[in-house]
Amino acid sequence: MFLKLLSYPRSIFAVLLFPVLTVGCALAMIVVNLLFNKRRIEDHIVVFWTRATCWMFGVKVVTHGAENRPRGGYLYVFNHTSFFDIFAMNGWLGSFRFGAKIELFSIPIFGFAMRRAGILPIARERRDEVFKVYEAAEARIKAGERFALAPEGTRQETETLGRFKSGPFVFAINAKAPIVPVIVKGAAAILPKGHIVPNWGVWSRTIHLTVLPPIDPTPFTMKERPDLQEKVRALMLPYFQ
Repeated sequence: MFLKLLSYPRSIFAVLLFPVLTVGCALAMIVVNLLFNKRRIEDHIVVFWTRATCWMFGVKVVTHGAENRPRGGYLYVFNHTSFFDIFAMNGWLGSFRFGAKIELFSIPIFGFAMRRAGILPIARERRDEVFKVYEAAEARIKAGERFALAPEGTRQETETLGRFKSGPFVFAINAKAPIVPVIVKGAAAILPKGHIVPNWGVWSRTIHLTVLPPIDPTPFTMKERPDLQEKVRALMLPYFQ
């Protein structure tokens, strides 16, 4: 009961501190990128930002199956229910870059930092622009870079697996990038869609990240893209039943 009561001022304080932390890390990202352009240093900033955010809000992260990650470039696909999906994955699953809705890139400082860091701007209502972004990223993934995309397209209201969109699978087939499914459990309870204060009334919650074995997209042609899409969803679906 005491920790529950203490969680209310803790969450409010963390909400007030989060923009300060975010702006500080965004400025550090911009400076490091412009002066050094070193991915390793940039990754340290991302890990610090995401892990510090989880710590402030009393979020613990446990990973399962990290040994399933292949070498070289690949594409994470994950179920999306909360912003804490991003914090947990970026903090505990190694170096990669997300696809983020393009509206976030208009936020002063933060948006510029996202562009400098190589985050993919996703204009969800403009399909042609999205595929141009994917096409430009193909060379990066062939060079060993990793990305994460939410095949559901947007956050789900509850911890269920929504319908998949085609974009990530078109990207994977064209880039010949192994698809690594990630199951995110527990993030929805921390900050459900439509809420603004994480862990309200709860001192601590745990996010579980389960990394499934990679799926090779190279046997699939573009006409067979729905088969690949369904194969990945079928592998993830049992975790939500």
